[in-house]
Amino acid sequence: MTGPGPVPTAPDAEKTPLVSVAIPTRGRPELLRETLATIVAQDYLGDIEIMVIHDREEIDLTLAELSVPGRGIVSMVNSRTPGLAGGRNTGVLASHGAFVASCDDDDLWHASKVTRQVARLLADPELLSVGAGIRLLMGGDRGNVDWPAREAVVSHERLLQNRVKELHSSTLMTRRTAFDAAGLYDEELPFGYGEDWDWLLRATTVGKVGAVEEILADIRKDIPSWFRDRSLNTATALEYILAKHPDLADSRRGHARILGQIAAARAAAGERRRGARIAAKALSRYPAAPHAWLALAVAGPGIEPRRMLTAARRFGRGLS
Repeated sequence: MTGPGPVPTAPDAEKTPLVSVAIPTRGRPELLRETLATIVAQDYLGDIEIMVIHDREEIDLTLAELSVPGRGIVSMVNSRTPGLAGGRNTGVLASHGAFVASCDDDDLWHASKVTRQVARLLADPELLSVGAGIRLLMGGDRGNVDWPAREAVVSHERLLQNRVKELHSSTLMTRRTAFDAAGLYDEELPFGYGEDWDWLLRATTVGKVGAVEEILADIRKDIPSWFRDRSLNTATALEYILAKHPDLADSRRGHARILGQIAAARAAAGERRRGARIAAKALSRYPAAPHAWLALAVAGPGIEPRRMLTAARRFGRGLS
């Protein structure tokens, strides 16, 4: 770790409290630097403590050279369980800010993101965490997809139905005290998949979660995801989440969605019969579950799973 974080220097610290940003990273130095540039360039009048948590790799001390006054970059190693959850927790526990924002090491923030989210949190003391609208960078000739937030407050019931794109891990800004109420990220979650959704499911049982409607972050979908082509990892993690949150079964649509994702992942990994059985269970709960139909297609004879999944992603039906 390269020294303590900054202290607030703004004239009115109550209106511009210190914000900490935790960025777990592994093996993407060029993309990380692009991400850091957008955080350093925030128009926020207060200070931002930027923490880069290196997971199973050496610390890059040269990142500190990207710091500017009020935007100190601190590098550290993931001192907890390897993976996203441990990396995020390392950042939370090392943070000094009243608010802790998370960002993935390949996504990009719009200049007003911190300003807009701090204002929202200060305006509503009951909010534990806020997300924001996003722009999906699809790459190639696919064009980008704008996804503004639909609701100012996101209910637990809505999170049971789906993961809610505007609560993406690269948009969340959370009160540091919220981790006392909802707990840290679950480091037992297999492969760290869905760690943000799991945390939000817990947070919405103890407080309010919301979103700023406008688009404040660009989410890259034009580069490989760590979870792509690791279907069994996805299936195992979703089965863990389903067992951990039994109230997911209270939502027919949400339950079918998860079962359909598990089915598609199992089928894509070669477990076609098992995938088909799980897909049938999903469709019995909600006949319009798209992931379940995808799973049946992938499980069919003569189907090449990777090609089918690639085609599905073009229509926004990936496994995430």
